[in-house]
Amino acid sequence: MSDSEEPYTGPPVNVPPPPGWRVEAVALPGEPRRMPPQDHAAIDAAEQRARLVTQWMTLVAVAAMFTVLIIGLVDF
Repeated sequence: MSDSEEPYTGPPVNVPPPPGWRVEAVALPGEPRRMPPQDHAAIDAAEQRARLVTQWMTLVAVAAMFTVLIIGLVDF
């Protein structure tokens, strides 16, 4: 820094907005739509199928992991 620079004087002065700058009317939202009926039995069946698929995928992944581990240990 050189001596010829002016010191920091702070941020500029805040100028308030003119009166009446806001929107006068606010749009009110309409009434919410009704949700379609749900078939809880079908939802439960789909969740059960998804859980079964997840469990089988986990079983296959664990079996593959142990297979790779055993093959790796036998080679040494």
